[in-house]
Amino acid sequence: MKVFIYVGIVAASFLIGALPFSWVLGRIAGIDLRRVGSGNPGATNLYRAAGARWGVPGLLLDVAKGAVPAAVVLWLFPHLTAAAILAGAAAISGHIWTPFLAFRGGKGVATAAGAFLALNPVLILIALAVFFVVVAATRYVSLGSLSAAVAALVGSFTLPLAAGRPVDPFFVIFCGVCAAAIVYSHRKNISRLLAGTESKLGERKRDGG
Repeated sequence: MKVFIYVGIVAASFLIGALPFSWVLGRIAGIDLRRVGSGNPGATNLYRAAGARWGVPGLLLDVAKGAVPAAVVLWLFPHLTAAAILAGAAAISGHIWTPFLAFRGGKGVATAAGAFLALNPVLILIALAVFFVVVAATRYVSLGSLSAAVAALVGSFTLPLAAGRPVDPFFVIFCGVCAAAIVYSHRKNISRLLAGTESKLGERKRDGG
């Protein structure tokens, strides 16, 4: 029975994460995110292409896609922490590889933040602090996202050690997989950062960027 519960949780969470809210909002605003700016159907490209009026709701919906599945699983099955972690991972995967857009979705940062918000609020606060500090210092949103992902991974085992609590290996693995997925989805940004051609916050995204 537990196997069926896990399979159902993963399938439902993946489908929730796969809902391309930012792309839908873009279409309502009269644009196809896959054909403007970076071509990415996520909230950052929506913000750059259509402004805060559409970008902020897109961001909040992307966050909710990660938070809701994990939070609901924790509420329904408080003893199945691993199931909640799987729900978060499935939602992030659905966002990055959405079948509704030929498996080419967003970069997973906002959805990952939502999952962490439900699973470990302290850790997401630390990751967000790292994100804002890096973005404020460099104006590179992509570098802030990558730094936050690494900070979450490091914090997943240093925070419990510092508090004298046992490290949850499954959660550490989850953080590692999330960090790897975010690095992978930012591979073009990393190339542009190294080449010095990455767009900064406040600049209009270069076509093809």
